[in-house]
Amino acid sequence: MILTMKISQSIHTLFGVLLLCLVTTAAQAVSLEEEIKLGQEEHRKMIAQFGVYRDKELQAYVDMVGQRVAKESSRPELEYTFTILNDEMINALALPGGFVYVTRGILTNMNSESELAAVLGHEIAHVTEKHAFKSQNRGKAMSALSTVAAILTQNGAVAEIGNLFGGVLIRGYGRELELEADRVGAEYMAKAGYSPDAMLKTIEMLKNKDRIEIEQARLEKRQPAVYHGILATHPDSDTRYREAIEASMALIKNYDEFIKSDEFLEKLNGMDYGNSRQSGVVRKRTFYHPKIGIKLNFPENWRMESTKSGVQMVSQTGDALFALNTARIKGDQTAKQYAEDVMQMDIREGREVTIAHLTGYLGIADRAESPYGPRPVRFAILQNERRRIQYILTGAGKHDLHRIANDREFIATIFSFDKMSADDRNVAKAPRVQILRAEEGTTMEALAERSPITNYALQTLRVMNGLYPDGQPEPGQLIKVID
Repeated sequence: MILTMKISQSIHTLFGVLLLCLVTTAAQAVSLEEEIKLGQEEHRKMIAQFGVYRDKELQAYVDMVGQRVAKESSRPELEYTFTILNDEMINALALPGGFVYVTRGILTNMNSESELAAVLGHEIAHVTEKHAFKSQNRGKAMSALSTVAAILTQNGAVAEIGNLFGGVLIRGYGRELELEADRVGAEYMAKAGYSPDAMLKTIEMLKNKDRIEIEQARLEKRQPAVYHGILATHPDSDTRYREAIEASMALIKNYDEFIKSDEFLEKLNGMDYGNSRQSGVVRKRTFYHPKIGIKLNFPENWRMESTKSGVQMVSQTGDALFALNTARIKGDQTAKQYAEDVMQMDIREGREVTIAHLTGYLGIADRAESPYGPRPVRFAILQNERRRIQYILTGAGKHDLHRIANDREFIATIFSFDKMSADDRNVAKAPRVQILRAEEGTTMEALAERSPITNYALQTLRVMNGLYPDGQPEPGQLIKVID
């Protein structure tokens, strides 16, 4: 038994050493020209997918901080490119060859230049340590090493280790890569004159954001959209990343930040907030569509999503959905005829209605098509004869058999439909980050109450201002709000 355990331990040790050797060798085998070419190809795809945030002053500033940190890296000969992606997700990433990205979303949650330097330093470290190639070759290495292990043990069953535990080993190896990027990135930013302590603050901000996202996803019964699995790669019980970052303090130069925190926040003033690809504008629980001049309210705790043909509102738990689409009016076809002939609805009940001075038809269809499959559907079709367009409003429940469980919410949403007024057009502006100075008595609760953020406004604003979970702004402090 002891002999078997020793053999097993030896195999595991050899397995790990060989894996490291194969992956490292594969990463080193990539030439500089190949690395840059691959980065350029993927950079084009990245820009095509997300788009660049068009703010020349902010872009130049991010590039300035990034170049300052990259100059202190182990590969200063690379021509680094720093880009702000026009996306609300909280993310930063890097491609081979020196292409580094931060999103609008992650910038919204930063509060100092040092925090920006920390994120860029971490991503620069992924480039200098060639983590993309190491990660890419782990799967190939696992397959090869499984065969080696089988030969060493003369046991074919061991060849299955790579397939059975590959995911676990890769996740563990991913954690080591992230910790290495923390350590190396902290060294780069310290040499550039930034306090590595900012990296700890940034990690804590990202962890707080993920905690909120996980709780929201639990309530909404969906998969959480978390940042690089940071709660797994940086658990509170693991002190390695903190020790590695703090050790970099010894490398810091006598350098004052290019700008102070207040000036940094001012650079974010007016930045777009939210989903840049969403049709229309959402303020609290009202959806505005300035282009076609309509608005409607949706239920509390529901969320708005864009679709290929319109928009939809989804309940917190995802078990009910209300959609708004449009279609052209053809000839003298009535709203009821459109429902029956075009939408193929088997109408159970219905009546003609006038909503917002538009004539139409309100009804319930049995077993009509919905995102959940055939379900009973509450619907309304409102016709704008002048513009020859009709608005199609439909609501369905995931588990509805005959009775529509959310019919009260669907009816309320339908009858909230209205044309936009001049005042509405003044309100229906895309939300932006605004930098304001807190006064005596300013509370995060009051700011959240006035915020246009649809759901979870208090938690969102607290993380955004470094005040999570229960902090309050000091009088005179600059804070971010959404307006």
